[in-house]
Amino acid sequence: MLNPFPIQFLSLFAYFLLRLFVGSVLIYLGISHFKYRNELKNVLTLSWFPYGMYTAYTLAIGEFVIGSLLVAGAYTQYAALALMVMSLKMLVMRNWFAHHTIPPKMVYLLLFATSLSLFITGAGVLAFDLPF
Repeated sequence: MLNPFPIQFLSLFAYFLLRLFVGSVLIYLGISHFKYRNELKNVLTLSWFPYGMYTAYTLAIGEFVIGSLLVAGAYTQYAALALMVMSLKMLVMRNWFAHHTIPPKMVYLLLFATSLSLFITGAGVLAFDLPF
């Protein structure tokens, strides 16, 4: 079937847009989780893991760093792999974390699918980790 919009030369920009939007969402979540870290401390403290403040800082800083790497296009496949691990963890652990700044499972499922795509395809254009 013919493509109704034959602009295949712009296909590399698709990965750039994926990186940009996913990275922006993660930076937003990281800043939001850092702002509400004292409230998240109580939510992230579990009976078998009493280090809620450590977990809140790790979550916020991890999201911010992964998002920054994706927006910059540096180490994109490593950042996508870390995002896949974080998304799987949050898909499993989301039932225990009830806070308004932690998104629902569907968001983490979409983040996982997008990071899997970025892991397989790479960074696209306007990235620092282009192959030589």
